[in-house]
Amino acid sequence: MDYPAYYRKVEGTSYQTYYDAIAQAQGADPQATARTCNAEDAIPGEAREKLFNVAAEIKNTFHEFGAPLPPLLEGCTVVDLCCGSGRDTYLAAQLVGPAGKVIGVEPNASRLAIAQKYLAKEIKQFGYETSNVELVQGVPEDLSFIPDHSIDVVISNCTFNLSPDKGAYIAEVKRILKPQGEWYFTDVFTDRRIPQATSDDVANVAMRLGGAVFVEDFRRMAQAAGFHDPRYVITRKTPVSADEAAVYPGISFATITCRLLNSELTSDHCEDYGEEIVYDGSLPDYPDFFLFDKDIRFPAGKACHVCDNVSVLGLEGCRYAKVISVKGDRSVHYGDIHGDHIVKCAPDWENVMDEDDQPIQVSCC
Repeated sequence: MDYPAYYRKVEGTSYQTYYDAIAQAQGADPQATARTCNAEDAIPGEAREKLFNVAAEIKNTFHEFGAPLPPLLEGCTVVDLCCGSGRDTYLAAQLVGPAGKVIGVEPNASRLAIAQKYLAKEIKQFGYETSNVELVQGVPEDLSFIPDHSIDVVISNCTFNLSPDKGAYIAEVKRILKPQGEWYFTDVFTDRRIPQATSDDVANVAMRLGGAVFVEDFRRMAQAAGFHDPRYVITRKTPVSADEAAVYPGISFATITCRLLNSELTSDHCEDYGEEIVYDGSLPDYPDFFLFDKDIRFPAGKACHVCDNVSVLGLEGCRYAKVISVKGDRSVHYGDIHGDHIVKCAPDWENVMDEDDQPIQVSCC
């Protein structure tokens, strides 16, 4: 199956035209379509207090509540895709500090104008001598103004689902990320494919549901682009109204924060090289453990046996190496980290019978 083609919505039109149509269909209340959780833990602790430095109009015209901001952004170059009025852009600008940089990319001119209106004021509020924020009107599917392998972290807040060409979106994120860089974002996903007739309706997409991707299709597209091991850090059931549920009968939605590392040192399956990592416990929001994904937490100060897709966090070039150390050199390969049951549980050839109770012969056909 051609997964990118299934989700592509721009035949005969431009990306910009499609995004303009979505913005027009979203209505006057910017937060009416918000799908991220409006709760205390929806914004990282180190960013929550920095909300006070962001202008009220920016916050009130932003389209989401939570914020997908990973730790250890100081000094990083960050791209915020579909940044809207710029709330997350200005939060990230404070987290990267004056030595870092944030590029906010927004298709809609009116929303971007709000972010631009407060640029000088925000930088002054942060106490920076020069601006570390660049605001660009553009689309995620064409980031040609950003050089290859120049970005440490890419973020987006429930806007990947709006993309009219998700294959191009993923490919551009992969292209601009540095080796060991990270794509960290929150979005709405589904437990099955939305029928194309339903997702072709721009009004459905504008409500942040019609463009949601079947989570396994996202994994396939991401892996095809070179993100070998997508991880899901936080998952929450996405509330839908009775009217919305009627449009998507039998389909379940979840709002998921995703972590994708751009590393050729990872693989599409968890493989064992006998490596261990130790998290030093120094992240302010995570003194007791490092949250790798929804199923895995690494206790502070404890050596943990991990697969190759996790040990990359502590290797040279990854910013997480500041807080995570790795033991091992990948000189010996031990196979599947969980034990390869296909091989290890295979019966001996002797006395193995086929469905006709005849001895199985070694043959290719």
